[in-house]
Amino acid sequence: MHKNILITGGNSGIGLEMARALAAQGDHVIIASRDQGKSQAAVQDIKAQNPSAQIEAMALDLGDFADVDRFAGELLAKMPVIDVLMLNSGLYAHQRRTLKNGFEAMIGIMHFGHFRLSQRLLDAVKAAPQGRIVVTSSVGHTQGKIDEASFTDPARHRLSFLGYAQAKLANLLFTRELARRLAGTRVTVNAFHPGAVLTGIWAELPKPLAVVIKLFLISSAKGADTAVWLATAPELAGVTGEYFVKRKKAKTSPTSQDPELAAWLWAYSEKAM
Repeated sequence: MHKNILITGGNSGIGLEMARALAAQGDHVIIASRDQGKSQAAVQDIKAQNPSAQIEAMALDLGDFADVDRFAGELLAKMPVIDVLMLNSGLYAHQRRTLKNGFEAMIGIMHFGHFRLSQRLLDAVKAAPQGRIVVTSSVGHTQGKIDEASFTDPARHRLSFLGYAQAKLANLLFTRELARRLAGTRVTVNAFHPGAVLTGIWAELPKPLAVVIKLFLISSAKGADTAVWLATAPELAGVTGEYFVKRKKAKTSPTSQDPELAAWLWAYSEKAM
């Protein structure tokens, strides 16, 4: 049975490869990103390989809550049931900045933008026979800590990586808390680490550093493999609140397993909406 799938950040990197693989299975895939030109190019690239692919692109700025609401309304009008919601958009902001939603760019997009989007689309996921939410996290979460003041003050992070690590930690806390809240429903929520992938997420790094890092990166297709598996594998129908690396459950940091911190972040995120 073909699925309705939304992928944020699906126009490049692992998101593009997720879209390519899922469209090849016959699923109806919508990719949502801020850069519509790049998204349309991604759609054409996939259709060039697979002319029958059911794939389309929609504009979405996760850094602007008003735009998230606009997007959600337009999406639900055409896709009232969402089988798989893939919260994948990522950013490594070497240059510190804040977004329209008032938050530091990395946590603003990867956590707060995705939080608002998921709340707007959750009923559509619940309407699916077995809805799934797949969250792109990172092993980098182990270096993260939740610093409330840094949510709106990028200067609090001595290194840009610490902001990235905080956002990826927030992804895991969100995954665990949402899974807890959805216990007893047909919806599962799981996160994964794609590996060190050669994607546009590293575009803001200084060129000399980027050249060195690229020597150690894997392909986007390999990075997308676990996500596609989480979205489709029948054996995962009852698995929720977990974190996977290379299709296997993996340990996470003690901080990411703190239920009180997860509940606090959820409450903070609701108030921020």
